[in-house]
Amino acid sequence: MKKTLLAVIMLTALLFTFSCSKKLPDTSEFECEFDKKNKTVSIIGYNGNNDEVVIPEKFGNFTVTSIGRNAFSKKYDISKITIPDTVKTVGDRAFELCIGIKEITLPNNLETIGNAAFSNCRNIRRIIIPESVSKIGLSVFTGCTSLEKIEVALGNKNYTSDKYGALFDKNQTILIQYPLGSQRTKYEMPDTVTVIESYAFEKAKNVEDITFSKNLKTIKSYAFQSCGIRNAILFDKLEGIGNFSFNESKLTSITFGKNVKTIGDSAFSWCTSLSEVSIPSATDNIGTSSFFMCTSVERYNVEEGNENYTTDSCGALFNKDMTVLMYYPVSNTGEEYVIPNTVQQISANAFSTSLNLKKVTIPDSVEMIGELAFSQCPNLSDVIYEGTKPQNIAENAFEK
Repeated sequence: MKKTLLAVIMLTALLFTFSCSKKLPDTSEFECEFDKKNKTVSIIGYNGNNDEVVIPEKFGNFTVTSIGRNAFSKKYDISKITIPDTVKTVGDRAFELCIGIKEITLPNNLETIGNAAFSNCRNIRRIIIPESVSKIGLSVFTGCTSLEKIEVALGNKNYTSDKYGALFDKNQTILIQYPLGSQRTKYEMPDTVTVIESYAFEKAKNVEDITFSKNLKTIKSYAFQSCGIRNAILFDKLEGIGNFSFNESKLTSITFGKNVKTIGDSAFSWCTSLSEVSIPSATDNIGTSSFFMCTSVERYNVEEGNENYTTDSCGALFNKDMTVLMYYPVSNTGEEYVIPNTVQQISANAFSTSLNLKKVTIPDSVEMIGELAFSQCPNLSDVIYEGTKPQNIAENAFEK
């Protein structure tokens, strides 16, 4: 009986000791996920109040190897963060909107930087991509409006940077990110570039004069949104201009290469200084609101031979058979306009903000008038509809 009791006591003590040895270490202000099998830990959150944060290499016997998704997102008060060399992965949006961070050093063994990892870190001025990095996600430095230079370590096999501090893939075929806080007003793009990545120049306010690559094929969505670019001369290898690509930019003129096929949705919307638009013969897809609020356009031109679009003597833009009126040039000085009797549909925003227009004649052929088609036309007082059949008119088509 005594032997049995002694054995039970010893077993209990052994289990207690084993249990204590498995207790996870104190992580203080950090939220962590532990991988007991590999003895690693991921930082998934931060609850501290320090303006300078030092992430430790270890918690007990567990090595910190990653910073998880949204781990430090919106921690506005952090001004400096030190990441240990044990970290190999920085997750998606890990430091998004850390607007107070002025200084950050990426660890020497870092391999992966997730999507939007440092997006909208508005006060970071310089970033060095270590030699070890093999994957950089999308929009990593979007909104980093103080970033003056991106440097890539010379030995990196996947990425590189140019003398202006712009980030590329290793062969400089993809322009990933221009340093948005650069004070330069001119930028010469390498002729190796075939793709400009989404958000690459978004909010680059200072750059006005960009020399584009002669081999450029694709400009992705939002690439030049709210950019300071004034003039754009695009070459013949370019085929696609993405959605919102030049939205709200400072463009005054745009020269398309002859092979541009697609102009995306809102590609040039709110380009209020753009005065003239010439559509190439190859263009077969102009997206919704591509030229919305281009309040300085005096006329649209379509190159001869285009099988999809055309213009009239006033410079209004139509589909090829002139059944759809897409855009009227809102800076046209004419006070009266007679819509061609082939038109069946007047597109949304077609005449919006036409300041000089006083009288419009709409033919019997028109069956549909889209949303805000004649909105904000302050001097338009006389609208004549020549038909008798009902029309499909958006409620806000003539909204003041």
